[in-house]
Amino acid sequence: MILERVQLALEQSGAIASASKFIVAVSGGCDSVALLHLLYGLRGQLAVELHVASLDHGLRGAAGRGDLAFVGELAEAWGLPRTLGQVDAPRLAQQWGMGIEATARRARYDFLARVARQEDSRFVLLGHHANDQAETVLMNVVRGSGLRGLGGMQIASPLPGNPQLTAIRPLLAVTRAELEQYCETEDLLYRHDASNWDTRYGRNFLRHEVMASLSRLNPAVASALNRLADSATIDEQFIAGQVDALADAALGSWGDGCSISRRLFLEAHPALQRRLLRRAFQQLAPASESLTHELTLDLVAFCQTARSGSGRDIGAALEMRVVYDTIRIQRKGSPEPADDYRLIPVGTDIVVGAATGLELGALSIRYCAEASDCHTGVLLVLPAGCELRLRTRRAGDRFRPKGMGGRSRKLKDWMIDRKIPRRLREQIPLLCADGAIVAVCLGETWHLAEPGGSPGSAQPGVLVCLD
Repeated sequence: MILERVQLALEQSGAIASASKFIVAVSGGCDSVALLHLLYGLRGQLAVELHVASLDHGLRGAAGRGDLAFVGELAEAWGLPRTLGQVDAPRLAQQWGMGIEATARRARYDFLARVARQEDSRFVLLGHHANDQAETVLMNVVRGSGLRGLGGMQIASPLPGNPQLTAIRPLLAVTRAELEQYCETEDLLYRHDASNWDTRYGRNFLRHEVMASLSRLNPAVASALNRLADSATIDEQFIAGQVDALADAALGSWGDGCSISRRLFLEAHPALQRRLLRRAFQQLAPASESLTHELTLDLVAFCQTARSGSGRDIGAALEMRVVYDTIRIQRKGSPEPADDYRLIPVGTDIVVGAATGLELGALSIRYCAEASDCHTGVLLVLPAGCELRLRTRRAGDRFRPKGMGGRSRKLKDWMIDRKIPRRLREQIPLLCADGAIVAVCLGETWHLAEPGGSPGSAQPGVLVCLD
């Protein structure tokens, strides 16, 4: 029975457990009148109030006004509160720069959202049925949709344009023919919209031309497309769970961007790679922007082959960069994420006074009388009388890191080995004694030079504590 399927759909949506009021969208046609009648019969059992909402889009003149009046009279006859609205869709289409179908759809959902907020309800019930689902799936195929689009409409999903509200579609398992039969059996009157036969509209063309032709190949094509939608939904839910797990392990973010572990990305299946890139993009891009299929494939290939330091524009004022083992998507012109580095301004060159030491941001450099005075930091032993300076990198800098037998290396090469992002290298703190680099600060760690690399006398003279 239709009633049982509707009740099951409402239970699956989760709305019954948390709703005290449903906003029911009623156009006056067979589908919505049948839905309202079914809900009216279940209202006591569901323990929810019903509020009827109907909108005249201003596209059909007297016929549209007649539909609106019909819905108002129907709600009054059944003792249901209602909100009736009218808009000028042609004028809105010009104002919004959209086609008439898209405009009418947006205006309708905006109206339903306003009614829901006015009535303090989170749930809007729509009359989409199994034939609508089949047409939606086919339309998405024509548009080149992926697996998510093949899933079509869901019983419960965010109301388009109003994600804080939930759209419920209790009739998705019911066909148009069954609804027509239900109205006939229950002696329900409904309105006939002549514009539904106008094949100049994309949905009508699909319904009356394409679906009719496909029915000659398979009379049960609507059922076949609904089965496809069900299978695609289940598969998409599974893959979404895999993407969630990958994102937890591989995806991080900061104010102006997000980062992906390149190793985990390359180890993932291509289906997950594509979705992870789209998720990262969507975290930063406007809601109206998305990655095309072609660009997504191109970006996957870029992530697989690009050398560290490579970057490219990906649209929506965003760029992608490969930085060693990290793939970054960030807003153009945004600063490089500092990660755990303690950075100082480019061009810093400050003398560390023997009496005052130096405090700069998170850095602390101070002279000690005894080694025991350096409780938490790194103790550095330097010749007496040397000039101590904190500065940033200069061309030609060399460093004698511990463990290399006193041999020096170009500081640039040493930083590359430690995978310090290029745009951060100019802000890495360097501590110099009489011009020679004696310590480099990377995050919480000070990397010290070999003692033999310090200038001046080999005899210790002063103790410096680095925090």
